[in-house]
Amino acid sequence: MSRAKSDSGRGRWIAPLLVIFVGAVAYSNSLQGPFVLDDTNAILTNPQVRSLMGFRLPPSRPTAVSGRPMVIFSFAVNYAMAHGKVVTYHVTNLLIHLLAALFLYAVVRRTLARKELWGDRFAGSATWVSAMAAALWAAHPLDTQSVTYIAQRSESLASLFFLAAIYCVIRAADGGRRSARWWGVTAVIACGLGMGSKEIVAVLPIVAVLYDRTFLAGTFKKAFELRWKTYAGMAATWVLILFSLHMGSRESMVGFDHGVSPLDYARTELNVIALYLRLGFWPSKLVLDYYGWPTAWRWADVSWQGWLVLALAIATLAALWIRPWLGFLGTWFFLILAPTSSFLPIIDEAAAEQRMYLPLAAVVVLVVVCGWMLVRRWRWIRIVAALAGCTVVVCFVRLTMIRNGQYSTLIGIWRDTVTKRPNNTRAHMDFGEAWAQLSIDFPRGSPEAMDAARQAAQQFQIVMNLEPKQTQAIFALGQSLEQLGEPRAAEDLYTRSLAEHPEIAAYLYVERGNLRAQRQDWADAESDYHAAIALDRLDPEPHYFLAMVFEEKKDWSDARSELEKTVKLEPKYKDAAERLAKLERIEG
Repeated sequence: MSRAKSDSGRGRWIAPLLVIFVGAVAYSNSLQGPFVLDDTNAILTNPQVRSLMGFRLPPSRPTAVSGRPMVIFSFAVNYAMAHGKVVTYHVTNLLIHLLAALFLYAVVRRTLARKELWGDRFAGSATWVSAMAAALWAAHPLDTQSVTYIAQRSESLASLFFLAAIYCVIRAADGGRRSARWWGVTAVIACGLGMGSKEIVAVLPIVAVLYDRTFLAGTFKKAFELRWKTYAGMAATWVLILFSLHMGSRESMVGFDHGVSPLDYARTELNVIALYLRLGFWPSKLVLDYYGWPTAWRWADVSWQGWLVLALAIATLAALWIRPWLGFLGTWFFLILAPTSSFLPIIDEAAAEQRMYLPLAAVVVLVVVCGWMLVRRWRWIRIVAALAGCTVVVCFVRLTMIRNGQYSTLIGIWRDTVTKRPNNTRAHMDFGEAWAQLSIDFPRGSPEAMDAARQAAQQFQIVMNLEPKQTQAIFALGQSLEQLGEPRAAEDLYTRSLAEHPEIAAYLYVERGNLRAQRQDWADAESDYHAAIALDRLDPEPHYFLAMVFEEKKDWSDARSELEKTVKLEPKYKDAAERLAKLERIEG
């Protein structure tokens, strides 16, 4: 008996260390991956992260972390420590993930150790069953998007506070009166911090009450009688999320006024959640960006897997009364997905793997717990099952490291994305921009630079073929053609685009005028700049370039006039101000 207690005591220390080890190894090669996709507006160009108090400032434009002050604050801490050094951000993401895995381990272990619920089914095994579940979750390749993709820290940080709050509720139930009070306060604090991390935490008060009813108190009535102050405090933190949403200015990214109705989006999400579940059980063909996921406009567009998801949701409601612990796991899964995967349309992001970060925990725990309950009676089968579980953990670690390798360069991650989703125009655009940047990094005119420019041009052309209304690709393709030494081809592209895209004609005239100025065709360049000014009188660029044409013609008076207009429209236009001062000295 004493030996069993001693083993159990050692296991309680060894098991969480093994969870940390598994997670750390799985992400050991993720620390040098570059900033990708939303990392630019969330971190690199976001003025809110330049100060530790920047989260109090309203965003100048919506970003991936708008309205999430805890995430902004964490990025500000990273920025204060190392500015743009990407490794600091990755290390922080990994630490958050490891802490979340430890809280998952602690929650599952304390849940399985409750003999009044399980009897002797997990006697002596709760620690290792919990460690297996936490290790599988920590190493699961589907989690990579929430850990390796830096901007998705909002998902992992919110999940950390979510799990911490549930753990605090458990400790409040297990402790004495004084201890219960303090654990209850800590649960409210964790809930509030989670509300400031991501909107998924809005369901936390509901999940906490349901957990209490299922595993602690036994009934909703008793749960409220014992811990109503804790739940009232957690519910009060909803004010924080409403305030954060108001400060975040995310209306342009989320809402019902973008052509997709709540019912259309809900039907679409049935197919998306079916994909999530498939990736949970078989994590192959992971994708960074699902831009262009097809909308289910009719019920006929819902796949059979989508209908299965709907059936599982209905079964979850029934299980809350028939098998409460199964119902709780199902509710955990669907409720946490609800803020992003139910009726509220999220523009351009119907599917995103990071949303499965915390819901995946329910899937993993269900598989591990049910598996153990099936084999626990037979010792040799238990050994085989344990070895099988360890094998899956090792496989997950390897797959996660492979996925991190794909994140290690912009070229690698975007090549992987367009290979798996060839009709994703946003991925092709980012792939082209990665090649374009690489062409600049190489010596000008070198074979490597020219090859990278050709690759960039190819991707931008694909974007134009797939989505003719995508005007950004026109300018990117024109710049690549210029770098390839084909300015006439770029000029022809801008000329064709003038008729096809009159909404951007002013910018096209400027770009064409610049090409004509480069070959000293001053008359045509001047004509293009005048045309741009006629279309957009508030743009300082054509005035500035027109001034340079006048300088070449030694028409100092008109050049000075255009520079004055440039500076008036944009007082911070440094080059224009310097040229104007130089002209004034010449005229003086």
